[in-house]
Amino acid sequence: MKLADLFDCFLIDLDGVIYVGDSPTPSSVETTKHLLKNNKAITFLTNNPGKTYSQYLQKLNKMGIEEKNLRIITSCTALAQYVKSKFGNLQDKRAFVAGSDALKEEIKLAGLNLISGEEAKKANIVIFGGHPDFNYEEMKIATLALSNGAHFFATNRDHAYPTQEGYVPATGAMLASIETASGKKAICAGKPEAIMFKIALGNFDNKKEKIAIIGDHIPTDIEGGKKAGITTILVLSGLTKEKELRNSAIKPDYVIERLGDLLDENYLKYVQ
Repeated sequence: MKLADLFDCFLIDLDGVIYVGDSPTPSSVETTKHLLKNNKAITFLTNNPGKTYSQYLQKLNKMGIEEKNLRIITSCTALAQYVKSKFGNLQDKRAFVAGSDALKEEIKLAGLNLISGEEAKKANIVIFGGHPDFNYEEMKIATLALSNGAHFFATNRDHAYPTQEGYVPATGAMLASIETASGKKAICAGKPEAIMFKIALGNFDNKKEKIAIIGDHIPTDIEGGKKAGITTILVLSGLTKEKELRNSAIKPDYVIERLGDLLDENYLKYVQ
């Protein structure tokens, strides 16, 4: 039996599962196309706050996953939806957003007024997402706004993510500096938090036993999937390797070497 035959719906991580940097992981494109062709429902989930939906769609299309209406939920979109639902009317709220252009665009679309500079020290809301230009000034403004009572949100807590150079610092590594300076903890939207899973599972009408998450990171993908009550499949093409798996207290339901193993008649590695 193929592992893919056990499920109707898949939540699939991007970094480390579908690609590393700009290069697809082995068999990921062919496997994804096969799943879609065979009417498997797929929602891609990414904690990486660096791109908009359309930019991720373009990246996947360029790699050969060419469907026009792929479901992609980013930590940016999940956070924007959550903030909007939490506050309702956002017209009187002012937000300092330290993050990528993609994150700022999502927050604007949610209806928040973005402010910067001296004005941002009195923001009602501080929103953070890791980005390459993160600097001391952003850390300082966020810390001052939080000391003045601002609400604190972040896209995710991933400490690192895989690139072609190796593992590089991610949102969690930068977020820690603001949390340390301010003494405040951010509410995060990305995996393993319930916010992203609630949005993702809302796309499916199927029973949870027919849904599986496929990811490369135990503390986000696997832990989040278990909290959401769905089957977890760890793929060893990204962050987590067999040594980390052996030492982890959190165990996935299944382990595969690469995404293509979903379609292997002889590959059904179940973790007790």
